[in-house]
Amino acid sequence: METQNARLDTKKLFDFKFIGIGLIFLMDFNINTIDFLPDFIGLICISAAVGKSFYMNEDLARAKKYINIAYAPALVKFIWNVLFFVLGIKKIESSFLLLFTAVTSGFELVLGILIFMYIFKALDLFFLLGEKIEYVKNSDFILKAIKFFMIFKFVLSLVPLLPVLLTDSAWDSLSVAFDANLNADFIKNLFSPPCFIIQTLTALFLLSIIIPFFFAVAKDNDLYDYIKSKINHVLLDTQFYFFVVKQNLHSAFLLFTLGCLFFMDFLVDDINFLPDFVICALFIPGIFAILKKNPGLKNKKLVIFLSAAFFVSIFAYISGTIYRLEQTAAFFGENVFYLQTLRYLYVILFQVSVILFLFAFLEFYSFILELRHLHFEFSVRYLDKYLTSSEKNYGKNKNKILLAAGAAFCFKTLSVILPQSGIVIFGHSMILLAFVFFAVKGLFSVRDSIYGCYEVKRQPGEGK
Repeated sequence: METQNARLDTKKLFDFKFIGIGLIFLMDFNINTIDFLPDFIGLICISAAVGKSFYMNEDLARAKKYINIAYAPALVKFIWNVLFFVLGIKKIESSFLLLFTAVTSGFELVLGILIFMYIFKALDLFFLLGEKIEYVKNSDFILKAIKFFMIFKFVLSLVPLLPVLLTDSAWDSLSVAFDANLNADFIKNLFSPPCFIIQTLTALFLLSIIIPFFFAVAKDNDLYDYIKSKINHVLLDTQFYFFVVKQNLHSAFLLFTLGCLFFMDFLVDDINFLPDFVICALFIPGIFAILKKNPGLKNKKLVIFLSAAFFVSIFAYISGTIYRLEQTAAFFGENVFYLQTLRYLYVILFQVSVILFLFAFLEFYSFILELRHLHFEFSVRYLDKYLTSSEKNYGKNKNKILLAAGAAFCFKTLSVILPQSGIVIFGHSMILLAFVFFAVKGLFSVRDSIYGCYEVKRQPGEGK
């Protein structure tokens, strides 16, 4: 037992040096729209750096929340990189590329500033309480440097794409004025290399300042022991159990919400930028996070269905994407048999994946109701909570929900059978969007009802 306790004690509860390492991946290293330093790896590093320290500090808890949200644009960018680099998709409208870059970079900018603002706010408090005044002086400069670079990176990512906003007549006028053949592609190719070089050099300079700071903080054993003692004190507090439960549920339900968004279809040049297999990649960690804190819950079928759907959906996505590529049709030429065989393979795999997702949804619905019942039973037994009639009859709309889900999954299967005309795509997207909206709304309703379990209410007629 002593050996086991010693082994657990050696495991660090947090390690701030990973913030510096994570920043390397958030700096971006783009070549021809491909980011060779995936942002989600940086977010994983920063999340590991925070570790369990967010239990004792509200600012770090907020930073942890924004880190979880930032996984969404990071995954979208990663999928974009896969489509460009692995599948070789190059024909993208410049206007769409500008919109995509502006949206993803905008999310990165806002979330990045929020994450580091709350991290440094908490660090400054730790430095002051731990009497590490020398760190406080440097942290203000480091935070300003990070904010500056994030804004700088956002601007430089848009500059080469801004020429697309000019009309053809405007380019003709500029060509006459400068006595040169000017167009959006020429200016983009002209601006891209300088922007890339400036951004890379600036990132390397700032990293040379930021990384040593976080490594120095991480090596300070006195500071680590002080923060660790505070975390252990909080974790041993029995009242803190409710905070841990809420943090666990918040992270899990955030993953579920992000996963639901990938049930929609967002097609660009017949390529779906919201692949279904990402649902499993987000749902499975969320489920295991809940099971870790609620060992009484068991649902092997749910994990099996999601795991099977993950692999089948990946193969369906790859085969479908290859089938839609122009290079594939050119490769097979007049040999239509192989091209049709590839299409039939894609359709079959897609239909099987949708069926697996439907089974997984049914099990997940039961899993969520059981989770809610478990917390309600605990609150009634140990917290003397009074349940209202609406709380007791929470599952009264079960049949309607299952019918709506069945209808939505049927429409999902039709996406590869119906003709891809404008009205069909629009109607299909609106139906899936409506289903996802109500699914997310239902998830938040369940989460809030579980939170309400720990807001102990008085019995009717009970005195103040």
